[in-house]
Amino acid sequence: MIISDLRSWEQEPGWLPPFRQALAWLEREVTEDTPAGKYEIDGERLFVLVQHVETRPAEEQLAESHKQYIDIQLLLKGRELIRVARDNGEAVVTADELDSRDRLSYKEVSDESDIVLTPGMFAVFFPHDIHRPCCSVEAEMTIRKAVVKLHVSLFENSAVS
Repeated sequence: MIISDLRSWEQEPGWLPPFRQALAWLEREVTEDTPAGKYEIDGERLFVLVQHVETRPAEEQLAESHKQYIDIQLLLKGRELIRVARDNGEAVVTADELDSRDRLSYKEVSDESDIVLTPGMFAVFFPHDIHRPCCSVEAEMTIRKAVVKLHVSLFENSAVS
């Protein structure tokens, strides 16, 4: 997992080319007013889902992980709590939608850490990061966020730039 900010991500070394492409696209193309929807950058290998969603208490949200995609979750408006844990093999899968949506869902996950995102901040979740997004911080609210989906095949021949 990585936590950063869209205003200063370029100052940090080590971003692989697919991350650089996705983050530069977000800087150019996405604002808090961007309509909800799917935006393709490189077909199904790299795309963005702009979402307008209601946060809920963390206890009401399912945790999830993905095997074929890495997520960049950028908060555009509001405040969002995301709980995250490394997959240690002990979390119980409640729904396996890997074939249709590349998602495993979990109800209970041990050793979760909390991340609070404010507008401009983003978190990167890798296939072994179980994450519980769209949780309310103090109160439920409508948030706007962009979720970049990067297919793991984009990283097969990537070198650090």
